[in-house]
This record gives sequence, C-alpha cells and structure tokens, in this order.
Amino acid sequence: MESHHILLARQPIFDRDLNLFAYELLFRPPHPTEWVWDGDLATSQLVINAFTEIGIDKVCDNKTAFINFTQKWLLSPPPFDARHVTVEILEDVEPDQDVIDGVRALLKAGFSIALDDFEFDEKWQPLLQMAQIVKIDVLAHTSSALAQLVQQLKPYQVKLLAEKVESHEVLEHCKALGFEYFQGYFLSRPQNVHGEPMPANKIVVMRLLAELQNPDASVTNLEDIITSDISLSTKILRICNTAQYATQSKIDSIRRAVVLLGMQTLKQWSSLIALSRMSDKPSELICLTLSRAKMMELLAKASGKNNPETYFTVGMFSFIDAFFDQPKEQLLKSLPFEEAINAALLHFAGDIGTLLRNIIAHERGDWNAIQWPELAALGIEESLFEQAYLEALLWTTEIMKSLLE
Repeated sequence: MESHHILLARQPIFDRDLNLFAYELLFRPPHPTEWVWDGDLATSQLVINAFTEIGIDKVCDNKTAFINFTQKWLLSPPPFDARHVTVEILEDVEPDQDVIDGVRALLKAGFSIALDDFEFDEKWQPLLQMAQIVKIDVLAHTSSALAQLVQQLKPYQVKLLAEKVESHEVLEHCKALGFEYFQGYFLSRPQNVHGEPMPANKIVVMRLLAELQNPDASVTNLEDIITSDISLSTKILRICNTAQYATQSKIDSIRRAVVLLGMQTLKQWSSLIALSRMSDKPSELICLTLSRAKMMELLAKASGKNNPETYFTVGMFSFIDAFFDQPKEQLLKSLPFEEAINAALLHFAGDIGTLLRNIIAHERGDWNAIQWPELAALGIEESLFEQAYLEALLWTTEIMKSLLE
C-alpha cells in the first residue's frame, strides 16, 4: 500500500517510581520501503509539519518529547521548542567536530541531550561530556555486560535510561544497577506473581467489573451498583459534566447520567474508573487503556460498524492482565463476555481482534507489523488510522483530568 502520510506514535518513559517522565515520539515516513532517513530537506519538512501542526505539547500532554536527530538535523536543527524536546543522538551518527559543535549549540539553546543505543567507545567522549541522559538497550546486553557498561559510565554526569524493558524482573534489575528512567512494554504485562492469590482490594474491583459487564443488568441494577460507591458515582457525574457530554443543565444524578450516556457507555466509564483506583498501578496504564479503547471505538464508527461500544470494551479490557497481574485467560472466566469478545482478546480473532492487533503494532511503532490490506478490508485507510490515533490521545488527555481529580 502506497503511503502519503507520516505515522506518529508515542512511547512512555518512566522514572524509578513509575511516574511518567517523558514520551519518545516515533514516526514512520511516507514511502517507507524506498525511504532512507538522512534528514534531507523534503523529508525533514514532512516530519516537522507533522509535529508542529499537531503540536508536540498536545501529543505529549506537556511532557518532554524525545525525538531522534540525524546527523543533518544536528548540524541544521528544525525549529523545535527546546523546552519540550530532548534531542536523541542516534548510534549511527559519526561524532566528528561538526557534530560536536552542533550539539554544543543545541545545548546552549536549551535542549537536553540524550545518546541513544549507547555502546562505550572513546569517540563518544566529547558528547558524553555534554549529554544529560544515556539510553541503553538492555536486551542487547548480558547481565554482566550491562553491569560493566554502567560502571564505565559512572565517571560521567549522566542519568541512565533503560530501553526495551520487557518485564518487571528486568525493571527491578535495572533499578538495582542504578538506572533512573525506563522505557519498554513491561507496563502492559502482568507482574510474575508466581501463583499468588489476588489481593482482597483487587477481588472487590473484579466483582464490580463482573456486575457492570453483566448483559442482563437493568438500569435500576446499574444505578444501585454505582450509587452505592460514592467515589465511583462522583467521578461518573464529573465526566458527564465535561465538555464532551455537557448539556444546558448540569447532570446531578446517576439516573440522568444513564439517560445522557446510555447503559453501555455508563458501564464502560464505571469499569474504567474502577480500574483507575488500583493504587499499585501507575496512571499511565489508565492513559494507555483509554487511548487504545477510544481509537478502537473511533475506527469502528468511522468504518461503519454497528457496535462501536464493543470495540471500546475490547480495547479497555486488553490491558486487564496488567491491572490484575493474572493471566488474561483466567480473568476472562470471571467476566460475562460473549465469545467473540473473548476470542478477540485472547487470539486477535475476528474483525475486532484484527483491529486490536494492528493498533498494538502502531502503539509500539512496529510499522512493518501493521497489515494495511487487512485494515483496508475493514474500511480503514491510513489517514483515518492516524487521525483516530491523534484524536484518541487528545481525548484521553482531557478525560484523565476527570479520572485523576
């Protein structure tokens, strides 16, 4: 499929307490099969337009954006706002005198500097003196080699960022070595709890989710479930009175909320709020859940599906194993979903599962894994796909304010 669009994706970077520190912005260019990222003027302009038209601050919710700079960009930097950007210097950049001078000028202009996919070599000494952050691909190193590299970097005034942290065990190992920042897919995966029983507070949330997702629940049942939980009902009413749902008169009861939102939407919001109250999980997990669910819903609507709320539900529950630290198969046995939803969540089956699999590939910046012919068969073209992603991010930013207040 020929592409005329820049695809953007963001990946979260966390500090040691799993607070969101920054996002790395990834992009896939037009005509990727024939494209070489050399920072030429035409390609640079496409990337710059994509970032500036959308607004880096909006896409990153005013967090710092890590952006890969090529050699040409280091010598002739694009007009990015230094307050919002950390310059990532790629490992294939040759640190000659021109590059060193260019990085010194960027530092003077207020940019933060990070060295990407770092391997120790004497040629990097001048840039190590200027960098604030060094990114290390932890999957590319044995445990002993990683420890040795950390020791080699100790004399320098840099903070270490672990890339490709794929499990909670690796996260803890990197923390022990002294890494300050972490990037990878560990957050979307359950912690290895070695068969430990589910804590009581999570059992309560799981029971609530089962009640909320019960297809036989009546309006009265749903109202009783929500009103019996003060925190839940307060947040539902707060969301009902956001700009997205705002009406001329304030929504001040759960019964009116049911009328405004409808049963299915109210179930979705109640489930999300229940998940958001898991205090042992970082808020970014809710953020990822919201944006994926909303993108599923937006694409289902845009492609003419008659059940967009089901797509939202699948997007939302695709993270359930990460919330409960239990296998997804086991958790779904406790929820009254129809078989099509379970098959989409467990095996990426059907149209819903196909869309979910491609959205996950996009979130990870795994551009080659996105199956455009599959999406085209669902009525989803590339421009629609990217538009839905960006709309979902902006929508999520707004909703998170209500969820976390």
